[in-house]
Amino acid sequence: MSVRLPLLAVAGALLLAGCGSGSAAPKDDPGVFAVGVVRLITGNSYTRAWQDLHSVDQKVAPLDEYVSCESRSPVLAAPTSMKAVGTSDESVGLGDGKFLKSKAVRVRMVFPGAGNVLTHTVHLVAEHGHWKWILPSWRFRDYRADKCPTDAASAPPPTQA
Repeated sequence: MSVRLPLLAVAGALLLAGCGSGSAAPKDDPGVFAVGVVRLITGNSYTRAWQDLHSVDQKVAPLDEYVSCESRSPVLAAPTSMKAVGTSDESVGLGDGKFLKSKAVRVRMVFPGAGNVLTHTVHLVAEHGHWKWILPSWRFRDYRADKCPTDAASAPPPTQA
């Protein structure tokens, strides 16, 4: 089996881990939190990952719906290692149109096989003194429209090279 397919599945699943809402700055290390979220998603632990999802996104993607939808396209090959390789401050948009300050954490994942490395940026925001992750805006819109973002008809916007 080609490693490309699992890498694409992981990249798609990780698009889940986007951004959130503002409140008191958490004391927890954002890098550690981001790696934990990515570990949950790449381990197909959607119920547990949902618990750390921002409340606005939890309302648009209730637990049962989120787990059912995300389980339709599970991550096929878990990374052999991952670590946070950088953090910066960025403004991010929630799916409902609000923009907030976030911590953009770059998480580097290594997959089985030579040269199979993926770096994904996870946006975290403070909510009630804790870090939360959010859905990318296109996934938020799909859930709000009662569409599963992992279905073939749904697709992320094209990336720029």
